[in-house]
Amino acid sequence: MKLLVPLLLAGLLLGLSAWLIPTVRPVAEVGDYGLFLELRDRLPVSRPELERLSAREDGVGWQARVVLGRWYLSRGDPGAAVNLLRSALRLYATAEVRADFARALEAAGRGPEALAEWERLLPMRSAIEGVLRLGNDPVQGAAALTRGGAPAEALARLVGVSGAPANRERARALLSLGQAREAVPEFELFLAAFPNDAAVWVEYGRALERAGERERALAAYRRAGAVGAWPAGLLLESLGREEEALAAYRQSGEAEARWRAARILEERGHIAEALALYGELARGTHRVRDDAALRLFLLHSRRGEGGKATEAARLLSPALAWLAGQPWDPPTLVSDPAPAIPPVLPLAVALREAFPGEGRAWAEVELGIALTQASPAEQLAIGEWYVAQGDWRNAFRIGGTLLGSLPCPRAYHLAYPLAWWDTVLRWSGAYGVDPYLVLAVIREESGFSPTAVSSSDARGLMQLLPSTARWIAEEKLKIAYRESDLSNPDFNIRLGTWYLAHLLDQFGGDLAWAIAAYNGGPGNLRRWTGGTVPREDLPAHLRSPETREYLAKVLGSWLTYRWLYGG
Repeated sequence: MKLLVPLLLAGLLLGLSAWLIPTVRPVAEVGDYGLFLELRDRLPVSRPELERLSAREDGVGWQARVVLGRWYLSRGDPGAAVNLLRSALRLYATAEVRADFARALEAAGRGPEALAEWERLLPMRSAIEGVLRLGNDPVQGAAALTRGGAPAEALARLVGVSGAPANRERARALLSLGQAREAVPEFELFLAAFPNDAAVWVEYGRALERAGERERALAAYRRAGAVGAWPAGLLLESLGREEEALAAYRQSGEAEARWRAARILEERGHIAEALALYGELARGTHRVRDDAALRLFLLHSRRGEGGKATEAARLLSPALAWLAGQPWDPPTLVSDPAPAIPPVLPLAVALREAFPGEGRAWAEVELGIALTQASPAEQLAIGEWYVAQGDWRNAFRIGGTLLGSLPCPRAYHLAYPLAWWDTVLRWSGAYGVDPYLVLAVIREESGFSPTAVSSSDARGLMQLLPSTARWIAEEKLKIAYRESDLSNPDFNIRLGTWYLAHLLDQFGGDLAWAIAAYNGGPGNLRRWTGGTVPREDLPAHLRSPETREYLAKVLGSWLTYRWLYGG
């Protein structure tokens, strides 16, 4: 099916927006929000009227529940607040309302329930304080804090606490903080008391490995049995002890371990055994299946086994088929549903225009509630409205959700939007990078969220580390750098696109190598590959599972963008 070119699509979307927005008269279309404002400002006299509004299953009802819940909590009636805030969360959940709900539960004397809600909100500062306040068991509280991304607070909670469980949680917190050497004796104290805990033997092994004590780490992994076989194999491989690594991988039930076993067998010339493992993995459901299918195809092709190679080619994802130089089938499309404009869209526009302060947040609530009840055609219309507003994150989220059940052209255009297109064209043109590659990286790195921050502190649309961004800005582009600018789409896209061009230049213009280096780092890529492997063999040499998966995802998005927009 031939799809519309991007300019025509953009014209249709803008036409929809232009048709919709001028027809809305804000004051006339805001429904009962004016009444809600009046009642909110007249509390407590207006409480009965607000109670009636709170029975509604729409944005006004949600606002009334939240306002009343907070009002009851402030007036010392947490039981009523709990009921109202719980019902608000069922309709539309936000972190702020969940925090109010936790406070209400706490005030009502329902500590365990409140603690569970605070744990869901970690590492918010108020949630940390709630866990510290309610966690009667310091060990359980510390465990929750470490899991929730607050290991420093977990350590503080364990000061003066003795016993093996406290040693274990102290070790986990220290390891999360990068203090592996300090974690080692804490793990040892726990294991002296509980020597049969295989999972903790693995954690202990990781601490030893990070502390540079690799032989002791290996002994810990082996002590864990099958659970420790995969990390033991990885460590043995890094030590050049392939025979032992192969034995460890074969002991493990992990798909990644079996993948490594197949790679060792292939590299040592045991092709038949490697093919058996690749075939098993290629027909599985784990993320290694695509990489295993590629090895299966390449090995059969190189052995002149055309029939088997053809069969293996059918298992290839589009990204890895392209990498292997094979034809790939674009997605099968269904027809777009008939256009439908849900009533929430005029209401959202009206709220934004009539109430410049709170109206945007109110519109988000209305749209969020409507999406849970909307037909696919109405969801598409909401997504396209977000496109018209330049809200690429929400458009992408709706399109991605719809593709699973409705793989139609309109859903694909939402899931693969031309986000910040003028900016992307400007900097991709300046630095000689395919603009669809830039969009593919943005899509997979941040999901079109300009404020995204990763666990490694990568920032913005193209997930740049502050140190790398500073080097690009100040040393290469000779422009001013402020860390806060990484959330600015133009600045982030400029730096990220320059870096893609830099990587393409380093790797001879090879798209796959540049993508892998963007995630894994050019130094790691050279160390893993020796810098000489053919493009189609690249995934097999990527020692990081994350980088292998990233390469396939970005290549897949790039191919979809080019197919969708005629690139």
